[in-house]
Amino acid sequence: MATVRKIEQKVPAIRKKKRVAAYARISMVTEQMMHSLSAQVSHYSALIQKNPEWEYAGVYADEGISGTSTAKRKGFQELLQDCEDGKIDIVLVKSISRFARNTVDLLNTVRHLKDIGVEVRFERENISSFTGDGELMLTLLASFAQEESESLSRNEKWAIKKKFENGEPNTSLRSFGYDWDTETGSLVINEEEAKWVRYIYERFLTGASVKAIAKEMRENGVKAVRGEPLGRTTIRRILTSELYVGDVILQRYYTPAIGKPKLNNGEVPKYMVSDAHPAIISREDYETAKKLLAERAENADNRGYVPHQFAGLVKCGRCGTACNFVSIHHSPEKSNIECRLRKEKKCGLLPIREHKLVEAVGDINAVKQIILYDERIEIALKNGKTKTVERDYPSGIYSCFTGKLVCASCGRTFVRSGQKGRRPLWICNKRKVGRDYCSMPTILESELIEATESFLGDGNYKIQFYVKVEMVKVYEDRLDFVFKDGSVETWQRK
Repeated sequence: MATVRKIEQKVPAIRKKKRVAAYARISMVTEQMMHSLSAQVSHYSALIQKNPEWEYAGVYADEGISGTSTAKRKGFQELLQDCEDGKIDIVLVKSISRFARNTVDLLNTVRHLKDIGVEVRFERENISSFTGDGELMLTLLASFAQEESESLSRNEKWAIKKKFENGEPNTSLRSFGYDWDTETGSLVINEEEAKWVRYIYERFLTGASVKAIAKEMRENGVKAVRGEPLGRTTIRRILTSELYVGDVILQRYYTPAIGKPKLNNGEVPKYMVSDAHPAIISREDYETAKKLLAERAENADNRGYVPHQFAGLVKCGRCGTACNFVSIHHSPEKSNIECRLRKEKKCGLLPIREHKLVEAVGDINAVKQIILYDERIEIALKNGKTKTVERDYPSGIYSCFTGKLVCASCGRTFVRSGQKGRRPLWICNKRKVGRDYCSMPTILESELIEATESFLGDGNYKIQFYVKVEMVKVYEDRLDFVFKDGSVETWQRK
């Protein structure tokens, strides 16, 4: 009997193209460097696109950023994210130093990319992270790259130090009253600003306060170097800066081995250069002003200032920002503890009266930290224990309804009205002001409370209202309670 066998058609397997990206970086923004970056981008774009087995996945670049850290390199972070998202199979880099000069960063990044199936190829060193000896070579060469970076840093610091020792600034100086002359490498007087420097000294030496001088500067439209008003801090600096008698202190700031520049408090030498540039103020006036400023500070009413008892202890439970003490009319009964961002309207945490917080906390010396929420206070004690205290909403004119009753007719908020012996009521602010009169009827506070308790229960309606209600839209015939969870409840007005 004949045997029949089906012959399957063989379809050649289509090899999937590798998605290839490249990374380029320059550490300084100069015309020559920008040309180098452009050349790197063009080179890798052409290299990837002409390979028939590769699919172009882009070139990621960073300009003017050091390679000692990967954290602030936007292009580098975008590359890593796309690798995480499975968009890239191979990453091409010109050299190890372009990828990272820090050995730990380099190895951690390459190992992680290898774990998720992404190969890294270094062109100059001819190393692939997928080869057996790739990591050993990377470790050795990355160490050399890091040492090279540290050596360059040491050389730069040595050159800067030599400049300071010779009385030369490392960079251009710019301060109110002076311009920087690039040709001579020194400060020259800006006469338009210098006349105000002389005015500041003259007014201060004849008895004017720093506050009064700052006010005069604002009235005359005098701006500081960066365009902001010439405030009290800048005026004090002008009155105490050696710059205005022709001297300059070099290496006032220094950069540690790791981290940002810091104020030099004796960690490294400072260098005083006398008569480095033309003076605006005489040395006699400068010394007198400094002495007078110190005397006024010594005799000021706040010389015995003691930090507030809650300073550094209270944090906002909403945003995590520190809470500040705010004195209201110098009255202990009205002073608040509130989120620092409240004044900027970036946080709506309910403030708490200082005396209420004192009652809730008890022994302040036993407290490690206080977290302030709208509805409660969480107190962490130094002995490791914690306690929670329920908050109460302040009574009086400052009500839980303040700012939350919105007129449906004109969009203005309602304000509390009513005098002693009369029932408190709420009235549209536009109607109260009397201009462009609004006809929206007033509403009794008792009705607001009744409506609120019908939705939130008859417990502590004040704090519940503040925490849960976004606003109440007031109509002639109804109240629409808009809750923070997006729901809306309607109360028919009487």
